[in-house]
Amino acid sequence: MQSMEIEVPLWLLGRTLPDSLSLQILDTNQHVLFSSSGKWLHPLFEAESFIKANRLSAPDLILHDRIAGRAAAALAVHIGFKAVRVSLMSRLAQSVYIRYGVPYSADVLVDRIACRTEDLIDDTMTLGEIYFLLSERAGRVG
Repeated sequence: MQSMEIEVPLWLLGRTLPDSLSLQILDTNQHVLFSSSGKWLHPLFEAESFIKANRLSAPDLILHDRIAGRAAAALAVHIGFKAVRVSLMSRLAQSVYIRYGVPYSADVLVDRIACRTEDLIDDTMTLGEIYFLLSERAGRVG
């Protein structure tokens, strides 16, 4: 298991995501506030909408995601999550979390995940540019 040594709650390290779900948002008291079984980056966009609609503070929340490549990591950082737990994470996603100082935990770390979106993003892009690109690809920008 790979993780940053700072600020990752111990209870998060042993947590498993239910099989039917792709993502959950939790508060620091381990309460599940939001769940999604969607595909690709759609659960993260749904999570962002949920946070805004309920006037929650993303830095006070924890993301538990099934798979994270560079795009998912950039979106999670843009949303503002305090800490992240991922079942399967690419090294490109890991570099995003490290770059922006977001504590993370991953069960399995791989060089790449099989997602074309991971190739569309590079280290020269800002979080805003990445967010706009992903929003466009998800059909969320008019």
